Parts: sequence; C-alpha cells; structure tokens
Amino acid sequence: MRVLVLPVVFCAAATAAAQSPQFAPPVRLKAGETFLGEKRLYPSPVLHDLDGDGRVDVVVGDLPGVLTMAPRGNAAADAPVYGAETKVLAADGKPLDFDNW
Repeated sequence: MRVLVLPVVFCAAATAAAQSPQFAPPVRLKAGETFLGEKRLYPSPVLHDLDGDGRVDVVVGDLPGVLTMAPRGNAAADAPVYGAETKVLAADGKPLDFDNW
C-alpha cells in the first residue's frame, strides 16, 4: 500500500488573515434599469463572456429553466455596468429554455 504524504506550508500572514475575514457589504447589480434577476425564482448568476467581446457578461439561469444574459457595458466606472437582461438564443434563433417544470 502506498501512502501519499503532502508537505504542509504555513504562512504567518495568510493564517492571520484567515482568522478574521472582512467582507464588503453586498451590492445588488442592475441590468439596465432593473435589478439583475428581479422577479425570478431562484436566479443563479454566473460570469462568462457569452457574446465574445472580451468583457465578462452576467448569465442568469433560474429554477424554471429560463436563461438570460446581461452584457457588460463599456463604461469606465468603479463598478461594472450591465445592459438590460435579454433571453439567450439557441442556434435556431428561439429563446433557450431548459423547461425544468
């Protein structure tokens, strides 16, 4: 029987920071003029460059299976600015819907 032994490395700065993490207050993202995923059942966002423009967009799926995206804008602001959510289209041009219900 072979046993794999991995070395353990401790860093004083990393362990001190790990003892008391500090998080910023949560911020709700807006997609256009509305909040991202508003009025949707369990929206689940993920960041991905869906339109291939080199900027990370927000893709949102929900419990019923609807998939939308909010494209990232060009604004050079402290916080990213996203366009209005639109349905993700399949290859046939119809809205992509996983129909979970």
